[in-house]
Amino acid sequence: MTEKEVTLEDLRKQIGIEGPAITVEIEKGMIGRFVHAVDDPNPLWRDEEYAKKTKYGGIIAPPYLICAAMFLTPPTDPKAPAGYMGSPVPNMQFPQNVKGVLDGGGEWEMFKPLKVGDVITSRTKLANIYERRGKMGKMYFYVAETNIVNQRNEQVAKATGTLILYA
Repeated sequence: MTEKEVTLEDLRKQIGIEGPAITVEIEKGMIGRFVHAVDDPNPLWRDEEYAKKTKYGGIIAPPYLICAAMFLTPPTDPKAPAGYMGSPVPNMQFPQNVKGVLDGGGEWEMFKPLKVGDVITSRTKLANIYERRGKMGKMYFYVAETNIVNQRNEQVAKATGTLILYA
């Protein structure tokens, strides 16, 4: 029995699907390990005495820590195309015969600093899927939006990312 070809219309039915909440507590050790790993000497995230004298009143996390923390996603779907790292949106449907996967880039907007003790929760939804023709054939663009809030339900950040599949 032959599988029915998945159409762009079929794929677009997934728009609006939201993945599970991913929650991470921002703790001092996490910040310390992260800034050590990336060799960021900024005293605002390393030096308690210095940070206490700032408008933040203590150590905060570098804004790009949130980018790394949001990669704590559910395991990759075994039906996903080769090269696809996974998504916080469950059970995504893909076109048949995917020949390649490319990170189409992302944008981050930061609204509030991450403070020690904050508990951040992210939710990602599939915002759009569209198709274009390129030199290598058909390309499918999956656009995901992630909203990140803290324990007071204040928006901390927003991310938009694009995944390109070549079929």
